Amino acid sequence: MIIKLMIIALLAYLGAIGAPWFLGTTGGFYTLGRPLIAAALVGIILGDLPKALEVGVLIQAMYIGIITPGAVMPFDVDYIGYLTTALVILSNLDPKLAPTLAVPVGLIGVLIWNTIWVINVYFAHKADRYAERADYKGVALMNILPQIVNFALRFIPALVILYLGKGFLENLVTSIPPFINHYLQVVGGMLPALGIGLLLNMIIKEKIYLGIFLLGFLMVEYLKLPILAVALFGGVLSLFWFKFTSVNTKEV
Repeated sequence: MIIKLMIIALLAYLGAIGAPWFLGTTGGFYTLGRPLIAAALVGIILGDLPKALEVGVLIQAMYIGIITPGAVMPFDVDYIGYLTTALVILSNLDPKLAPTLAVPVGLIGVLIWNTIWVINVYFAHKADRYAERADYKGVALMNILPQIVNFALRFIPALVILYLGKGFLENLVTSIPPFINHYLQVVGGMLPALGIGLLLNMIIKEKIYLGIFLLGFLMVEYLKLPILAVALFGGVLSLFWFKFTSVNTKEV
């Protein structure tokens, strides 16, 4: 049984956003990390596919609208998919209890996610210093070491939770000090903003594009317009902008 639990814990790592091994994010987070696929894999491993799929359908329906804008993760659907399904099967619980069990699993996953981001900031700054000295081996090393952190902080907790069971999970959630939870949430919320700022700094060549980005942000945040509507408006605006600038370029 311990081998099966290790395989499930390994899949919980491979299905995370930061794991590049299974065709990158496309094959990892957006395939292995989906609750229904995770539940199916757990059902195959533990030999109870029907119950696993019942859990997977419930969880997938709960979190079908979850996105990670700027790496902000409200719930760790990867952890929820693997650990919740496994705990339901191992504890012989009614699949209808899966949504209740998914909440503490998701909380643990988010805490781990934020911790990983906080730790890996060190490697990012270290990689910048290596790059300034044209030390390519150092840059490569700073891309490998964070994966060791990712693996350790996702595989080991998942294995421990699966091995010790549902009761341990509930006790673990209640034992986390509130100030630690608050600190990780605050720092984890700042890092995505920093990431978006760095991304904009790289792709924006003219100030007008920053204005367009801020216009879209204001429309969503303050006018409460749907993101899809704003995205379509931005697409049409981009087509007009491209047409206008191309015509002016030909005239010149």
